[in-house]
Amino acid sequence: MPPKKFFIAAVLEYDAESIEAFIQIIETVIDTITRNKSARFFLKVAVNELIVNAVEHGYNKHSGPVSVFLLKQSDSVVLEVSDSGVGIHPELLNLEKTIESYDDLTVRGWGLSILKKVSSRFNIQANRPSGTTISLTMPLNFNTPLPRR
Repeated sequence: MPPKKFFIAAVLEYDAESIEAFIQIIETVIDTITRNKSARFFLKVAVNELIVNAVEHGYNKHSGPVSVFLLKQSDSVVLEVSDSGVGIHPELLNLEKTIESYDDLTVRGWGLSILKKVSSRFNIQANRPSGTTISLTMPLNFNTPLPRR
């Protein structure tokens, strides 16, 4: 029986090669966790968004440690991404964004809102003594079709 818990950590540089290599390692683990293509797609999108945010915002585009914890449960996967950066104030985020005009789509800042909508549980908390931990639970029984190319 494959392991149900995974913990992967690295000190990431703010460069595409470092970030992409780390993301690829985690995507390989995700591929072993579930065969559901929709769940894999959404988990990989979440990993990408959360890791890039950790380095870009948590460390202000500098290097720093990022850790990823994955826990496979019977019908879901818990994903947790932590950094030791400057931290975030969740109360200042608008995670209930809605699209009201085309202009809404041209601004950044939709990633966490989308992740909150596609996950069954979403939480942002301080990572003591500094930084942020974002955790979400993604169901494994997606019936959502994948985007077409």
